Amino acid sequence: MKIRLVAILLIFLSAFSYAQRPQRCEVPLPEHVYRQKQKSVAIQPSEDLKLQVASAIAVNNCLSVDQVKNIATLFIDDFNRLDFAKTAWYNTVDKENFYFVYDEFAYFSTVFMLHDFVKTMEGNPTDYLPPYEPPINLNFPPLDYPAFVNYKGPANCKFPIRENEFEKAAIQVAGNSSEANRMLLLTQITQNNCLSVAQAMKLASLLSSEPNRLSFFKTAYMSIYDLDNLPFGSQLFAHIQNKAAYNEFISRPVPGPVVPPSQCKVAPNEFLQIKESIQKEGFNSTKLTIAKQIIRSKLCFTSTQMTDLVRLFSFEDSRLELAKFGWDYTIDRENYYKVADALTFSKSKEELMKFLESKR
Repeated sequence: MKIRLVAILLIFLSAFSYAQRPQRCEVPLPEHVYRQKQKSVAIQPSEDLKLQVASAIAVNNCLSVDQVKNIATLFIDDFNRLDFAKTAWYNTVDKENFYFVYDEFAYFSTVFMLHDFVKTMEGNPTDYLPPYEPPINLNFPPLDYPAFVNYKGPANCKFPIRENEFEKAAIQVAGNSSEANRMLLLTQITQNNCLSVAQAMKLASLLSSEPNRLSFFKTAYMSIYDLDNLPFGSQLFAHIQNKAAYNEFISRPVPGPVVPPSQCKVAPNEFLQIKESIQKEGFNSTKLTIAKQIIRSKLCFTSTQMTDLVRLFSFEDSRLELAKFGWDYTIDRENYYKVADALTFSKSKEELMKFLESKR
């Protein structure tokens, strides 16, 4: 509520000071295209990756204020949200409405930081375009990459991903400096695509650690098209021990354990951190805002976890509001009736039950 009051005050400041200036963007992304790009942010496994993907979308596309707001809600950390909003401002079509983005922030300080940024940019129209970032060049090592054209041997999938789509995926991986984040991205790529051995080799080459390369091939095995070409992958291993481990892996009639797709869930230790983040807030409205942001970002809570989150609130109306909100982000909805145990009054429990009935 307090954030909204601040936003209202800033609206008047913006309304009087905003002047029409030449803008680079006139039409926002079509909604169906935008939804795809928003999903590409939401599925990222970490805040850093979300910020990287969201910033790339903001730099390369024209967005409306509503589109900026919806992506901003995907962040848990207010400073990541601030960084994204600053980047998105340049290519926002309806900049005169940018103050609506303020509603998505949990803290006064970041709202004022964003407002100061907007006022500065409005006073410097020559700074509208974001700094130029040179494109990432994919420099794969000069290896003997096998061709899959006319391949007739055993395969674990129907047909490899198209080269233009492969390059987009590889650029996303190459643009991340963290080896751990690269591994996460590569795991996502293998879970969602069919790869040729040549493509898998090129992706593996983006990892600096040979053990990580071996782990990647084990993860990617069930997504490889031309299995008979796997021996070519041994070129990626300079150390005899790692090369031997790779050759042993691909020679097995049945491969070693393949890393399964990660289950959608919030781990217990992560859940404790989430509870602490919510509990440390003093104002009920701020606590509720942060709780919703975290739930929307993490997506995968159990009914028991949602019950615990609802109990963090003292006011019954906030408990009921969060209980209704959490339904869409719960993985065991058949048990969601248990969340009613976190409500104090019979009237609230009945209202939640009616809400659940309407969802079936």
